[in-house]
Amino acid sequence: KYQDAKLTEAGIQQCLKVRREELVNVHPELIVVSPFTRTLQTAHILFGGESTGAPFLVHDDCGERRGKFTCDKRRHKTIIVQEIKPLYDYTADVIDFESFAYATESDELWTKEREPDDSVTSRAIAMLQWLATRPEKEIAVVTHSSWLRHLFLSFGEQTVQKDRTQLQRSSGNAEIRSITLAMHKGFYPNGNWERDGETEVFVPDHHSFRRGKYGPSDTRISG
Repeated sequence: KYQDAKLTEAGIQQCLKVRREELVNVHPELIVVSPFTRTLQTAHILFGGESTGAPFLVHDDCGERRGKFTCDKRRHKTIIVQEIKPLYDYTADVIDFESFAYATESDELWTKEREPDDSVTSRAIAMLQWLATRPEKEIAVVTHSSWLRHLFLSFGEQTVQKDRTQLQRSSGNAEIRSITLAMHKGFYPNGNWERDGETEVFVPDHHSFRRGKYGPSDTRISG
């Protein structure tokens, strides 16, 4: 009954309230979505039909913590796509179900035991590293409170208790949290550190992440 649970009517109203009151000046260039039905619904309500026309992209790495609870076991990919795609088509939005999600038709990673903490944390960190390779400046990630808690628990050990508590707290339903992704040394996508005079400069392998003189040349762009 509750497998891959959908939004309740209360959840839908929470999302509508956020759209009306909190997203007036929020205009992401890309919306990344967990592959579960409730997050796909949430993303559509929050950002669907925007004049910017930002694409939606489903990504497994920001999916719910797996295991134990049937609400956290996704349904078959075919069923989800059949239900969800018409919603996005209705608002003329583009959604990519294929590139980074639904590696298997059924949820083969769900087990009767809860996914270990370090597994969720590893997926969250991998998601941040993937986001760092994206060319967009502002990205929305529509995910789950457990995933966010595991992510934020990985940071803040060198901050004061008040700030750490605020960072690592659990997120509420339909809550918007804004973070700036600062790529400190040691937490970068693939690339190399190179000397630039007296300083070291990180040059990513992925050309879309490069800026200034390290950005792609006109020749490479035209190619």
